[in-house]
Amino acid sequence: MQMRLTANRAVFLFCLYCMLVFNIGFWQGVWVKSESTAGHDWLLLATMPLFILAAMNFLIQLLFWPKVHRFLIPLLLVLGAGASYAIMVQGIYFNSDMIQNLLQTTRSEATAWLSVKFFGWVLLTGVLPAALYARYGKIKSDLKWHKKLMWRLVSMVVSILVVAAIAAVAYQNYASFFRNNKGINHQIVPTNFIGASFKTVYNIYDSHRPFEQIGTDATRERTPGERKRLLVLVVGETTRAQNWGLNPGAPDTTPQLKQMADVVNYTEVSSCGTSTAISVPCMFSRMNRSDYNGNKAKHQEGLMDILQRAGLYTSWRENDGGCKGVCDRIKHVDIRELADKSQCGSEGCLDMSLLNGLEKEIQEMPGDGVIVLHTMGSHGPAYYQRYTDEFRKFSPTCDTNQIQDCNNTALQNTYNNTIVYIDHMLASSINMLRKQQDKSVALLYLSDHGESLGEKGMYLHAAPYAVAPPEQTQIPMIFWANENWYGDMKVSAACMRENAGKPYSHDNLFHSVLGITDVKTEEYKRDLDMFAQCRS
Repeated sequence: MQMRLTANRAVFLFCLYCMLVFNIGFWQGVWVKSESTAGHDWLLLATMPLFILAAMNFLIQLLFWPKVHRFLIPLLLVLGAGASYAIMVQGIYFNSDMIQNLLQTTRSEATAWLSVKFFGWVLLTGVLPAALYARYGKIKSDLKWHKKLMWRLVSMVVSILVVAAIAAVAYQNYASFFRNNKGINHQIVPTNFIGASFKTVYNIYDSHRPFEQIGTDATRERTPGERKRLLVLVVGETTRAQNWGLNPGAPDTTPQLKQMADVVNYTEVSSCGTSTAISVPCMFSRMNRSDYNGNKAKHQEGLMDILQRAGLYTSWRENDGGCKGVCDRIKHVDIRELADKSQCGSEGCLDMSLLNGLEKEIQEMPGDGVIVLHTMGSHGPAYYQRYTDEFRKFSPTCDTNQIQDCNNTALQNTYNNTIVYIDHMLASSINMLRKQQDKSVALLYLSDHGESLGEKGMYLHAAPYAVAPPEQTQIPMIFWANENWYGDMKVSAACMRENAGKPYSHDNLFHSVLGITDVKTEEYKRDLDMFAQCRS
């Protein structure tokens, strides 16, 4: 038995279903965020369902066409179920950055996120309704095409009038709410991922541009007989400043680094993005966060290309699913090829495996070099898999990828243990570099972005930057160098410590690395080199 519906009725029922079932997380957010010292904004709460329904109806009417609807509606139901679960359970925002993040997610990362509850929700609210619609849904065809079109237009006009009427009555309420809660529109299913998908398609189209070389004038002047210089650049993953043990008020997550008096800790550092897909290419590009363009970055050389052109040995060791294009034109290796199988699992390897064979690589460097270690760090939601039992300093822990089911104490403990392991990896790296007494060696560590651990109902990361909490944008950064490096580079260690409390960001990385590797190029900007004012 088939359900014979008019197009308008089918669209209305679909929108109503989405509004009631897929937007539970959104409505929870609206309820909480509409409250002020004067109480709830009842005008907003009373009109918002009608506003959302009318706006959604208008959008779906644009997409609902003969034959197309038979696969479009089921697709939107399945995708909507998945998106709604992420929003409802983990407070995730869906914009084009999130779509890009999903497209670049590895199988192991996806496996860590998926769960029985996720599949149950998608099956019950998405797959089952989609199958019923695909099997039984049929649009009446007894009206002539121009009458069908007329009634479709009437529905769209009514939607516009409803939105306009609500705006006329409650414009200030809506303007204030959305201005104070930027990005909450990215939690409205399915309009959030429909809009994000269109923008992603445009970004893909826009990405077909010629590849641009930069820093073609890059050179280095070296005096014969000088010591070899090496910079080890450690790129962290998902580690936030609030839990970094060297920062004031943070838990004791960095016991080994605390014992190293020659480590410089930077306390006010912000990321370029809130996801690896944005932050990693951004920090290695010549662009600042304010003018960063992902498509442009994909088709433009970056820091590692310039260093290689200037004659430096460049190498990238990967343990986080990919370098996002940054290392494509230099020597790079997936650490799985070097790691012992006991150090690796389905999601990747323990970060200590990045040090396998590193000392040998340093000894065999033909000249000065920059080696990048891209860590797994504190990548969630399976935080408990980022460290071994030896580093389970904080307990009880949350030994599941369903972090929303853990109490906050257990979740924080598990996350803290990932940093304890990072502390060990960094301390081991520094101790290894101390042995290079015939070289000028330095290590710079900074995370790509932070992480939400349930604050304000948000988990994980990738929130739109405009609304991202500091937990996702404030990151740790440290620097260490041996005495040879300070002497050869004519850098004051005391000055470095004095400046460690100043605000820095990923914008500084490109120019700072060019500065401390003595690469001369027009791309270099001294005012963004965080070491420049300490050099004589």
